[in-house]
Amino acid sequence: MVGFGANRRGGRLPSLVFVALVVVIAILAFNCWNASSRQALLQEEVAELQSQAKRTEVARGRLEKRNSDLMGKVDSHKKQLEQKEADYSHLSSQLQARDGQVKKCEDSKVKRGLP
Repeated sequence: MVGFGANRRGGRLPSLVFVALVVVIAILAFNCWNASSRQALLQEEVAELQSQAKRTEVARGRLEKRNSDLMGKVDSHKKQLEQKEADYSHLSSQLQARDGQVKKCEDSKVKRGLP
């Protein structure tokens, strides 16, 4: 007599379960490959952004140095301008003093009646 399990083959998986496992393995393999591809792309993007950040930092350093140099020049030009304004003020007061002396001389000439 044939029992309940007589037509089963011992130790073998049913073909539907085997196909399902192969499909799951294929999906997992595809997801793994896709994730590693995206990771590689993201690593390249990170490397590019890091190099861009370095270039930006170098450019920023150069601009800050140039700015400080220009600010130094501005300060020296301000000092020169202040010195020239002080010289101008001094010369202007001297000129006014001389004009006053000339006017006194002319007034004394006129009082004396000299031509």
